[in-house]
Amino acid sequence: MALSIVPPNKTSTLMEMKNPFQDIDPKILESAAKAFQMQAEALVKTIEPLKELFIQQFKELQNVPESSKVLAEYGWYLSLYMEPGEVNELATKAREGNFDVVNDYMVNEIDDSINKIESELVEKFPHRAKVMSAAIRAHKNADFYLSIPVLMTQIEGVCSEITGHRFFKIAKSAPKISEWVQQIESNSIIHMFLEPLKIIGPSQKYQEAQSPKGINRHDVLHGDSVDFGEDKYNSYKALSLLYYLSDTVYKAKSHLDSTIQ
Repeated sequence: MALSIVPPNKTSTLMEMKNPFQDIDPKILESAAKAFQMQAEALVKTIEPLKELFIQQFKELQNVPESSKVLAEYGWYLSLYMEPGEVNELATKAREGNFDVVNDYMVNEIDDSINKIESELVEKFPHRAKVMSAAIRAHKNADFYLSIPVLMTQIEGVCSEITGHRFFKIAKSAPKISEWVQQIESNSIIHMFLEPLKIIGPSQKYQEAQSPKGINRHDVLHGDSVDFGEDKYNSYKALSLLYYLSDTVYKAKSHLDSTIQ
């Protein structure tokens, strides 16, 4: 039996379809349009400050590489949890020679986070737990002659473990670790925080007399310096570097591994 195809009703044309708005009072439509326009304008006003905030944050972020490098030149290394604005402000203070402001700020940051720092170090490097906890315990007790040498040995070991390069190794007037940094894409966010690895910091240089920048690893571990523990900031700076390696550089290594796979 053949199917019977019924042609569409000629009265169901597009021309004859009912306009859903044709029975609505034009005044109501006009009022609704004005209300929609007001809401759109209010939304734009709400978004505009956020746009300015985003632009400001982006500018702050762009300055982080240079700022973190400036602070590293004075022995301070920063973790990723610090706001870009804070980093840039500290760098400005360092450039102006306001070392007391920078030192006090960093000491407070480390004191407030010391238990978190120890917990993360032990979690990431459980085979180093005893020596790291001993160093931090000495630091907490203000036994800086004990904390500083141990922290420096762990800086060397942790850096080598993460990157395959020893932190204090210098080759051709540049840190050996800078070769590792080159493996990470220069346009990645994490790369912006690795500028300190490209310079020879104070702990990698020979000690300068009356220097506000810090101590030299060679002088300490080879017994040439006998007063390094008199300045508490030396221990805080060593701790900031160890945490920088275990936080920022550790995350950079994870990023690098993910791009290789």
